[in-house]
Amino acid sequence: MLDWEGIKDEAEQLAAQFRRLEVDLAEAEKAGDYYVIKGCDDTAMARYLKLMATNPPPRSRRSQRHFRSLRNIWRSWRTGLSGKDKARAWGWGVREAKAQRGRR
Repeated sequence: MLDWEGIKDEAEQLAAQFRRLEVDLAEAEKAGDYYVIKGCDDTAMARYLKLMATNPPPRSRRSQRHFRSLRNIWRSWRTGLSGKDKARAWGWGVREAKAQRGRR
């Protein structure tokens, strides 16, 4: 059974961090997609974010900063959620941050 309250609470916390650190929400969404593609493997996600934060494909320095922020969010995220629920919280956090950005 899904823990919608837990997912919602985690998503709101993530959205606040995404906004506070001014991450590129498109990159946050792509990172979430990667997590799902990798079968919700926390280790694979950590490796991906580390790679993108330290040695990304040729892009602007701003993109690298966004990935550093995403990596910090991921590393500091202490949640009881796992697997698909964790992916749902990340995805809803991105959506919530986008919606709040649109309300400004």
